[in-house]
Amino acid sequence: MPTIPLWRRLNPHLTDLWDWRSRAVFWRNAQVWGRNWRTALIPPAMEPVVSLMAFGFGVGSFVGSMTYTKEGAVHAIDYASYMAPGLLAYAMFTSSFFEALYSSYVRMFYQKTWDGILATQVELRHIVWGEITWASARALWNASVVSAVLLGLDLAGVLHLQLAWLPLLPLLGFVVGWAFGAFGLLFTAVVPSIDHMNYPVFLVGIPLGLVSNTYFPIDRVGPWAVRLSQLNPVYHLSETCRAVLLGGEVTGPLAMTLLTSGVLLVVCAGLVQMLMRRRVLGED
Repeated sequence: MPTIPLWRRLNPHLTDLWDWRSRAVFWRNAQVWGRNWRTALIPPAMEPVVSLMAFGFGVGSFVGSMTYTKEGAVHAIDYASYMAPGLLAYAMFTSSFFEALYSSYVRMFYQKTWDGILATQVELRHIVWGEITWASARALWNASVVSAVLLGLDLAGVLHLQLAWLPLLPLLGFVVGWAFGAFGLLFTAVVPSIDHMNYPVFLVGIPLGLVSNTYFPIDRVGPWAVRLSQLNPVYHLSETCRAVLLGGEVTGPLAMTLLTSGVLLVVCAGLVQMLMRRRVLGED
């Protein structure tokens, strides 16, 4: 049997993102989730409230005001308003990452949902793109809920944000959710059991979400941290959300968010396709 070249095994099959079979996997997950959508409403709504109370107001009482540069001038803002955009970016990242990490693993390994789907016209590459797209939809949903909470807190005078472009940020969450979903699915393809999920969760997911300008400015750590963060799409996503909600310069952070997320998506999708064929189909 001829050996398949590595470059072909790493083919991310990007065009299958629009295939009807990938959409069928997506809608299957959406219909199952739709039966219990109320359960999925409370956690993303409560998380920013709890985090703002614990960190924004608790830690913020010790931190005092923060500085943020917009329109060429340095402005003082309260810590809760500084942290709020980071919470939104954090929700976009974690919701898509953990959906692809845990829920996809359960469907693949415990529920054997993938085995049933593979008995139809759907191929494994369509399942992968259906799962990635569903993870990005979860980012859209959770970002919408968090945005609604931030809107309410701003109207109540608790936060001081600029809300004109807030409705567009959940759509950005959907776009970058493709990359974060593929990133999470990469670990799903390699962990031997669900107990080993602790490694990507506590060594990758949570640290990456916390050190991405979400809760504190990374430039305070040192120039090396800023240079390293240029490779981190969560960092650029956080900066984009902060620029939108605090009136900063949006073009640069948004361009870097799309660039780094696109690279992450292509690289991870290719690796996932290869590793999933090895795990699910037993291919070398």
